[in-house]
Amino acid sequence: MAHFELEEGNQFLLDWYKLKKVAACESPVVPVAVQHADTMEVLIVAYANEQALVESFRRKICVLWSTSRNKLWIKGETSGDVLDLVEVRVNCEQNSLLFLVRPRLTGVCHTKGPDGSTRPSCYYRRVHWTEKTKGSEDLAEAKDDTADLSEVIKGSTQLEHLSMS
Repeated sequence: MAHFELEEGNQFLLDWYKLKKVAACESPVVPVAVQHADTMEVLIVAYANEQALVESFRRKICVLWSTSRNKLWIKGETSGDVLDLVEVRVNCEQNSLLFLVRPRLTGVCHTKGPDGSTRPSCYYRRVHWTEKTKGSEDLAEAKDDTADLSEVIKGSTQLEHLSMS
């Protein structure tokens, strides 16, 4: 699948195997929700290992672990879209983190909007659901067949690009 279709297309192509890929990278990580400290908007969901957490505290910026490249990801190192770290929270089971951040610039996502500037969040498309491919009886029968459910999802979803300022 082409990156353009994945990142800019209107077809819903969710990576159901992402956690399996994360586990395969054999680096111990936890999920991190990265949220704007002022607006509370979720900007990114990524991963951190111990090194990324320590570097986040030391540098006072958002540092993550790239599970695809299997290396430290200093957010904004190449793009300039640095996220200043305001606070770190841990969930009740201590298996995920919340980074509250303030973007130094306006961009956060590695993708660019129609105007060529980096997007202020990685969540720039809304998912619409219109069940077209199967009736509710068929859907009930398909619930244990992932291939059938994939077809229901594929035929019933459409992405809408949001206007982001």
